[in-house]
Amino acid sequence: MGAIAYTLEPGSPPCFALDQVTGVLAVPLDREQQSSYVLWVQAIDGGKPALSAVAQVTILLLDVNDNPPVVLFPQSNLSFLLVLPSTAPGSSITEVYAVDKDTGMNAVIAYTIIGRRGPRPESFGIDTSTGNITLQESLVKSDCGLYRLLVKVSDHGYPEPLHSTVIVNLFVNETLSNESYIENLLRKDTNIRIEESVPETRVDPFQTKLDQFPCQGVLIALSATCFGLLTVMFSLMCCLFLKKRKHKSNDYNVAEVEIPLNKSIASHSLEKKPMNDSDL
Repeated sequence: MGAIAYTLEPGSPPCFALDQVTGVLAVPLDREQQSSYVLWVQAIDGGKPALSAVAQVTILLLDVNDNPPVVLFPQSNLSFLLVLPSTAPGSSITEVYAVDKDTGMNAVIAYTIIGRRGPRPESFGIDTSTGNITLQESLVKSDCGLYRLLVKVSDHGYPEPLHSTVIVNLFVNETLSNESYIENLLRKDTNIRIEESVPETRVDPFQTKLDQFPCQGVLIALSATCFGLLTVMFSLMCCLFLKKRKHKSNDYNVAEVEIPLNKSIASHSLEKKPMNDSDL
């Protein structure tokens, strides 16, 4: 009689498995495939006649940092780009572009050069936010040659960020006469020493907390609204209280004015009259 059985109503996602005794849902979910589900659960007792109830269950999946950034450009560690020695400092040379399947701060990407090789490798720098590589210094004839930049592409995931790496190859020269020679150099020399001190990309911890708790902003706004309403209500109560006291004070003043009038009327009504002999 008291036993309750749980079942999924038609139209619910087929990937869910519902324990008919405990009502526990068991299914492996991946937010990158689908971020929310809506299903209907029926609970029915063992009575005669059996009674039942149906509830709608909405499942929202939170993001877990389980996807490292994927570099889309450059497409290969063996690709290269020609850079003219006459290129002006500050010019944009190329860019590293990556995407992340996660959301929020788990998908915010930072770009950092962690290894360099070349005649004067510090001549090139990268924008940590956009991945744009620019020329930092003027180039001279002695700076011609092959430059290799090892770029680390990392997200700001919590609790541990994930990263990928890619090599950007830049060939500084007036012309590109022998491509096969450069390709042979790239295949033979694949090792790039990682720099000991790499500048860290700092993220505002407050922003990270907001992202991990996306409803926190809404809660703060609701709290501020409630506080404002309480303040207005308190002000109204104070105004009503003061107004009530003012009315009472006015009543007292009226009473004080009426008292002498009543006395005068009473004294007038009690005025002595002469008595006649017939009254005795």
